[in-house]
Amino acid sequence: MKKAIAALLVLLLIAGIFLTGCGKTQDAQNQQQEAPAEPGEETQEPLKVALVLSGGLGDRSFYDSSHEGFERAKKELGVVGSVLECRNDPSLYQDQLIQASENAQVVVVVGYEFYDVIQEVAQEYPDVQYIYPDNVVEGYDNITSITYMENEGTFLAGALAAMLTQETSIEGINEEKIIGMVGGVDLPVIRNFQVGYEAGAKYIDEEVRVETIYAGDFEDPAKGKECALALYSKGADIVFHAAGKTGEGVFEAAKEVKAYAIGVDSDQRYINPDVIVASMIKGVGLSVFETIKKITEGSFEPGKVIYYGINEGGVDIGYGTPDMKQIVPDEIKAKVEEIKAKVKSGEIKVPTAK
Repeated sequence: MKKAIAALLVLLLIAGIFLTGCGKTQDAQNQQQEAPAEPGEETQEPLKVALVLSGGLGDRSFYDSSHEGFERAKKELGVVGSVLECRNDPSLYQDQLIQASENAQVVVVVGYEFYDVIQEVAQEYPDVQYIYPDNVVEGYDNITSITYMENEGTFLAGALAAMLTQETSIEGINEEKIIGMVGGVDLPVIRNFQVGYEAGAKYIDEEVRVETIYAGDFEDPAKGKECALALYSKGADIVFHAAGKTGEGVFEAAKEVKAYAIGVDSDQRYINPDVIVASMIKGVGLSVFETIKKITEGSFEPGKVIYYGINEGGVDIGYGTPDMKQIVPDEIKAKVEEIKAKVKSGEIKVPTAK
């Protein structure tokens, strides 16, 4: 009997120890779960962002500029995400946009081709924020449009071209003051490039003639070269392009006839610094980055139209890197800066086509 009682006491003691240990373990787990995060400790998932392009990377212009802003946001803001390229295939526009919407909280949509599609998809995904550069869609709480005052930037480009054309000539071509422009697709945004370019040239010299040809495509360098050669044959010694990848053909034509060209969107002088005198820079990448930054900081106002002009750092003129041989004389650069200051202050009112 004593042995039985002793055995029972031992069992009760072991059970008590076991239960006490379980209780401490559970308490420790509860404390660990309820413990506040240490200062600086990451407590939220990174913002998921998708970049959807109607065309594709590698244009060294508009699409690549938007991608630079996206990559900067990943590096500096810690956002995560992916790029979806449609490669100008209309059958992919809706599918790629839906795929992006399924996997991201913010979708940057690049390309005028999405104008109707984005409005349809945005209604199906009301919790997704859409950023739409270079287009204006209003009336949707989750579509934020970014529009650029490219006319202000091309005013500077036109003034630059008009000053240079008085100092240059092409062998075998008359020396009448003619400058040219190759546009991509005839759209309001490209017309806005054109009116600014023409106004800037006329600001310098009313006698300068501006010839413009539309290629009808943003992805055809061969067509761009054909258009540029036609302009050079008319007597233009400088041709500006607002044509995306098509503009690469303008540079090829300039090299062939030993003339000059002006790039667009990004600083394109590195492509051929012997013929590209400057570029009209359009801050697509900057605007994409700054808009994503506002979202991460909580200062974002969805559904608005955001404007980027000279005063917002959205457009400018670039002359390449310091190590490049400069074609534009310093006195002309200084004159361009004077004109830029007058546009910023409002002294010069640049016409618009938008």
